[in-house]
Amino acid sequence: MPAPRLLLIGSGHANLLVLEALARQRLPPADVVLVSPEPAKVYSGMVPGFVEGRYRTEEITVDLRRLALAGESRVVQGRVVRIDPAGKRAVLEDGTELPYDVAAVAIGGASPGSDIPGAGEHTFSVKPIARAIELTEALDRLAEPRPESRRMAVIGAGATGVELALCARARLDRKQASDVIITLLDSRSELFGGRLPAWSDLVQQVLAEHDVTLRLGIGVTEVGPDFVRLTDGRVQPADLVLWAAGPRAPGLFRDSGLPVDNHGFLLVDDTLQAQGVPGLFGAGDAVTLASAPRTPKSGVFAERMGEMLVTNLRVALAGSGTPRQYRSQARYLALLNAGDGRALLFYGPVALVAGWAMRLKDWVDRRFMTRFRRLMGGTGTPGGA
Repeated sequence: MPAPRLLLIGSGHANLLVLEALARQRLPPADVVLVSPEPAKVYSGMVPGFVEGRYRTEEITVDLRRLALAGESRVVQGRVVRIDPAGKRAVLEDGTELPYDVAAVAIGGASPGSDIPGAGEHTFSVKPIARAIELTEALDRLAEPRPESRRMAVIGAGATGVELALCARARLDRKQASDVIITLLDSRSELFGGRLPAWSDLVQQVLAEHDVTLRLGIGVTEVGPDFVRLTDGRVQPADLVLWAAGPRAPGLFRDSGLPVDNHGFLLVDDTLQAQGVPGLFGAGDAVTLASAPRTPKSGVFAERMGEMLVTNLRVALAGSGTPRQYRSQARYLALLNAGDGRALLFYGPVALVAGWAMRLKDWVDRRFMTRFRRLMGGTGTPGGA
């Protein structure tokens, strides 16, 4: 009997952990294909530190081909535009069809600001790694002395936006460009949805310490080459715009007729299988748990989902056994790089900022990357910031 065909759609945290499990022979033999638009995966937890200048390119990236090779898998570079669950196949942009017996989707969110005029042409993001490098180069150009004021806008005051604003400030400070005006914008009226006041208070305190202006309740309707147009009609000058808003649902799931929540994210049950779709699993930012729809879309949860995904893929590939059920934890540890040698640490009602918290974050992030680096036989992708 031929080995079952396992198709990994996307290189999100969860599917990286599946590749690791394959390399460590923790899954049954299978014919495995990973589909990814990019040959390298950037680890989002270390990207703000990369922007700050703390990490080199190779320290925050995973070479997907080398990792796949360690598990005798192969990589197809491309983007899946449709999944046919009845025919058990995925269709790529170029028309290529990839059959599967079991598939796992971990593709993250849609392109930043894809619905905002001008955002695609005039904003920076941090994925893939080439975009993160472009951002650091743009920040260095912004730091060059000019007679007029220089302004940077960061769109999205979630954890990612806060970290990137602070780490951009740190990079600019190092370039003697502390006079650059940084504004952090978010359409929501409260940080963290108003659910975590201690977290919100500390974030606002640290932003103020570093002269980052926080403006809540203000969205963006258009981005130009040197401005952002706000929802209140005003136009704010901006020499550099960084898009860091939360993930948007990819169109893939609706286009494929798959079960989705009200926002278009793939709806999965507690085994991480798409509701009513045998053999199709999903994890990370692109999915919503039917039993816990408010589960945060962050790397912490994507990693935990990845561990569960490995377990349940083992059952699906073997064709026997009982899948386990994922349970979203009520409390979780969050660590945000403040860019000044400290990190903000949040856990339940606890909120603090300290140098030891940054050392803890650095250790956690490096340990995660070491799992893949060892399998790849050394470092990831050459380069530097």
